[in-house]
Amino acid sequence: MALLIIAIVISSISIYGAIALKRFYFMLGYFLFSILAITSFMPRLAEDPMLSITSLALFLVLGIISFPAKKNITDYNVNSEAAPLVKSFMLKTLFSLSTINILAIFLVYYDPNMPEGMTEDMKIYGMIMHGILGLLPLIVLIRMSKMNA
Repeated sequence: MALLIIAIVISSISIYGAIALKRFYFMLGYFLFSILAITSFMPRLAEDPMLSITSLALFLVLGIISFPAKKNITDYNVNSEAAPLVKSFMLKTLFSLSTINILAIFLVYYDPNMPEGMTEDMKIYGMIMHGILGLLPLIVLIRMSKMNA
């Protein structure tokens, strides 16, 4: 249960970042969530090694992609030649965050071993949380495209 509360608090950091369009908080929530997921999979490595390694790899990639930077991209002077590259990088990052969390919904659904303190009935909360974290990058993308239009 404590793991679920921590996950909700961490997810709310990303939700705040998406609402306020503050990249640092948006990415910080994803980064902290990946650390939480990695630490919860480590003890179960012996029980189901393939699922644990798959989950560890997925959340390690999430942690690398979402490592937060203090400044926003708009804080830098980007010349007109580099702007499409920056936009492409941003799109790839947002779609990657979304894809990883959508895949994590299925990992939670099919994982027979729940982290300590969570019952089988509590799987739905993890699936909902990953669903929200899967939709947030798409919401940010839509909001940012409306701002630039």
